Amino acid sequence: MRPGVRPTPAGPTMTASGTDVVQPLHEGVPFSSPAGLAEQLAPRLRTAVEAEGPVVAVLDPAERDALRAELGDVAGHVEFLAPADVYRLPAFTVAVRWARLSRQTVPGGYATVVAQHVTDVADGGPGYWARLDAALDVALPGLPVEVLCPFPDDVDERVLRGSTHRTLLSAGHSVPGLGYRTPVDVVAEFPPPPPPELGRPVETREFALDGLGGLRRAVAEVSTDAGLSTERVADFVLAVNEIASNSVEHGPGSGTLRLWRLGAGPGSHVVAEVRDGGSMQIPFPGLVAPPPSGARGRGLWLASELSDVLQVWSDGGGTVIRVTMTL
Repeated sequence: MRPGVRPTPAGPTMTASGTDVVQPLHEGVPFSSPAGLAEQLAPRLRTAVEAEGPVVAVLDPAERDALRAELGDVAGHVEFLAPADVYRLPAFTVAVRWARLSRQTVPGGYATVVAQHVTDVADGGPGYWARLDAALDVALPGLPVEVLCPFPDDVDERVLRGSTHRTLLSAGHSVPGLGYRTPVDVVAEFPPPPPPELGRPVETREFALDGLGGLRRAVAEVSTDAGLSTERVADFVLAVNEIASNSVEHGPGSGTLRLWRLGAGPGSHVVAEVRDGGSMQIPFPGLVAPPPSGARGRGLWLASELSDVLQVWSDGGGTVIRVTMTL
C-alpha cells in the first residue's frame, strides 16, 4: 500500500444495472480567510502528495500564497494554475480535464484538484460553478480523482454551498451538504449558454452520407493550413467525422459544417461546427462514454476525447456541436 490514505468518498450509489459505484470525493470548502483555507487544505494536500498522485491547485493569488506558506517544501509538488487560464474554458470542459488526471495516477494512487470558485469567469454568474459542480459529479465516478472546491463562506448558499456538493470540508472533517440537488436538476436550472458567434467561416458545406469523405478532406485541409501537427489533424478529422456521422446515422440524415481559423501562431484555434435539424436530449454531452446499449452519445464522447473543447447547444433550428483544437 502506498503512503497516505485517501479521505473517504461520499459513499456508494446504485446504478441502473444494480451495481454499486463509489461516488467521487467532490467537496465544497467554505472559507473566511486565505489563512483559514490554507489550514483546511494543507493536511489533504500533504496526504495527496505522499500518495504520489498529481496535485493541482487553482487559486487566486492571496489563497495561493497562503497555501504555499502553509505547505512549505511540500508546495513544490503542487502544480499551481491561475483561475483566469483554467476558467476561460466552458465548465463541462474543465470537468473533463480534471477527470483525465486519473490517467496520470500510479497504481493505488489518486489525483487531487483544488478548484477555487472565483468571481471572474468567462461566462460570468453563479451558473458557471453550478454547471461545473454538476459536471464533476457526472464525470468523476469510478475515477481516482478528488476535487475540493473552495468558496467564500458568505456566498449564495443555494448555488455554491451544499446544494451542489454532497459534503463540505469543515474543521478538517467532512459534513453533509445542505439540500444537495442532482446534476440533472442543477443543469436544468443553469443550462450552458450558447457560445459566441465566430464571424465569417473559412469554409461552409452541406453534407449527407455521400458527402462525409469531402467533409473529412475539408477539415484536414483547413487544420493543416492552420498549423496543427499531423497527429492533431488526424484527431480533429476523426472528431468532426464522429459528429457528422451522428447527424447522418442518428439525426436527420444531413447537416452543415462550418470551419474557422482563429488567430495565428501558438494559442490560435481551429474550430469546426456541425449543425443539423435534429433534437438532442443529453444533459451532459461528451462527459462519459455511454453504456454499450446506448443508441447515441458514443461519438460525442470520442469527439470530446480527441479535441480540446466540445460544446453542444440547441436553437430554434436544431442542434449545434462545436469542437475546438488549439495550436
